[in-house]
Amino acid sequence: MTVDLGSLRQDYTDTTVQVYAGAGSWSALPDLLAEMGSARPFLVCGPQVATLPEIRALGNLAGAFMQVESDPSDATIAAAGQAARAAQADLILAVGGGSSLDAAKAIAAEALAPDWIAAADRPGQATELPAGALPVLAVPTTAGTASEVTPFAVITFLATQHKLVLNHPALLPRAALLDPNLLLSAPREARVAAGLDALTHGIESYVSRQATEATRARSQEAVLEIARHLPRGAAEHPHVDSLGHLQRAALLAGLAFSKTRLGVVHALALPLSVLFGVPHGVANAILLPHGILFNIPAAGALYGNLSLAFRVQSSGRDAEPSAERLLQGVRELATGIGSPTRLRDVGVSRGVFGRMAQEAAQSAHLATNPRPADLSDLIEIYKAAY
Repeated sequence: MTVDLGSLRQDYTDTTVQVYAGAGSWSALPDLLAEMGSARPFLVCGPQVATLPEIRALGNLAGAFMQVESDPSDATIAAAGQAARAAQADLILAVGGGSSLDAAKAIAAEALAPDWIAAADRPGQATELPAGALPVLAVPTTAGTASEVTPFAVITFLATQHKLVLNHPALLPRAALLDPNLLLSAPREARVAAGLDALTHGIESYVSRQATEATRARSQEAVLEIARHLPRGAAEHPHVDSLGHLQRAALLAGLAFSKTRLGVVHALALPLSVLFGVPHGVANAILLPHGILFNIPAAGALYGNLSLAFRVQSSGRDAEPSAERLLQGVRELATGIGSPTRLRDVGVSRGVFGRMAQEAAQSAHLATNPRPADLSDLIEIYKAAY
């Protein structure tokens, strides 16, 4: 069946990614692959997504790697890159949550340059891609990371226990296909974590030192959409319409933070996944209120602008826009959808706060945080979140 790709096309002037979206848009995949000139697509996904009927029905693939784990490792990238190279793939078809999409972008680079991922373990240094990368068609099954429209790939290096944000224009997907029906396959816990991850993206990009009027408009719209639709999108039986709104909100936040970077919350979240296996969205959800509290002296008025997105139980002077109202709204949203709120509840040990802070201190996100944070500040935030 031929699908009118033009009817699915969404134009965003601040990205080169060609975005196609709408309920049922998955049926346009063959036409989109043909339009992109791909005769030998290579599928990358995780084991859960591999069981979906949409994936099982796929044909005409050059090959597949369907074992991407949460927080993908350099070993996964090396193995899948070799498989894609052996299959003579001409495109990477990435289907899944942020982990699978991030992995796919790195695999697209590894496929053209064996051992590229091994050389990318360089904390604090720019990512290099001298050989470029295969084109990537990204199909998200969660509404969180917005990896489908960012040049970032978060990879864990097993030997050194580094979790690094690789960043290069060549890692940006060529196209993205957003079908909210695919989000119905995600467990409720994954939808909760993804939604709060996207909320963190929106809030941190809004107060970033590199934010502009244009990026703040994107961030603010994303925060508003998430506040409105996450309760229904994270329900046991989610509404497809709400999932569609959350997909778009995550994308908008991704377009914003691609230009602004993020802040202290994301810097602090990365070590939690490496050392304790805490899902990235859960780590952000726990740390976000404490990051807001830390930044209020430098960004209180900006936080106030975002606070009107939340209908919190307040009266009198507290009904006015304020950072405190935003903080209350974030906490009520997180607890209302069942997110963990303390580090101790997800297995984090107090004894490694110093080590985690040292790792977080190397993150490029701190450079764009509205308030400077030194090692002692990072440790205190971990303590407050414990």
